[in-house]
Amino acid sequence: MTEFQPRIIMGVDGGGTKTRVWLALVTTPDTFKVIGKGLAGPSNVQSGDSTEALANVQQAVDAAKADSGLAVEQCKIDTVCMALAGSGTESSQALIHSWAAQVHLAKHVIVTHDAMAVLYAANYKGVGVALIAGTGSIAFGRNRNEQTARCGGLGPHISDAGSGYAIAMAALKAGLKIDGAEMASSQQVADMQRFEIAALAQLVFQASDAGDEQAFAIMTAAAHDLTNLVIHVAEELELADRLFTLGLSGGVLIHRDDARAQIMRELSTHGLTASAVVITDPVMGALQIALRSLNDA
Repeated sequence: MTEFQPRIIMGVDGGGTKTRVWLALVTTPDTFKVIGKGLAGPSNVQSGDSTEALANVQQAVDAAKADSGLAVEQCKIDTVCMALAGSGTESSQALIHSWAAQVHLAKHVIVTHDAMAVLYAANYKGVGVALIAGTGSIAFGRNRNEQTARCGGLGPHISDAGSGYAIAMAALKAGLKIDGAEMASSQQVADMQRFEIAALAQLVFQASDAGDEQAFAIMTAAAHDLTNLVIHVAEELELADRLFTLGLSGGVLIHRDDARAQIMRELSTHGLTASAVVITDPVMGALQIALRSLNDA
């Protein structure tokens, strides 16, 4: 019998606000141990400067390697799964693969969108629906027949309904006042990056919790929009007659119990039965994808 040789895999989860990288040592064919973690800025290659986005990935990778305590020659990565927002197009994937080859990131590189990592973090088989509402928003699903469907995730000018950015923009357009002052001027917003605008959603959360009816209405509308993303995907995958896993991630969903509760109520009213799992670290799903690829090779 051939002795099992431990190998190193890496998971990358990148969105419009931050990038997480985890290094893991594969100890058996089915298990791994996280040995290093790195964090950096946004890495959505379709938002702003793609060079800066990939530089943030590199920064997080370097931090994870340093955190592992391994010498450079010991940090040879066998398989990496890069689950990045904005990587759904062929041109984006080609750009990321080219960069990964240039920096010798790993022997085998998998590039997928960030919702795939959430899905695998919620269900190790990658079956169910993932819903992300952070800087942007997307619903993505996969059924037992390996059919997939998605809704949203095409950027602030096309979709991203219910996202932090959408919530902030709705509040700005409505002239929402926080403690008697407007959230930001039009000139300030024009000078802000997308993730900075999305961060203003926290002010809307606070106003809603304080009883502001306008803020509450914005939050209610956002949760309704997010529910519709899930409904669209679930119906396309014919999940109406069965219980399915619903992975929830992104700042809007992780931190807002009220939004999650509303989504679950509306899904039930629509005849959908979901088992919700809050995913605080989607990068774990990226590692699961890397491990499955390693075992299938």
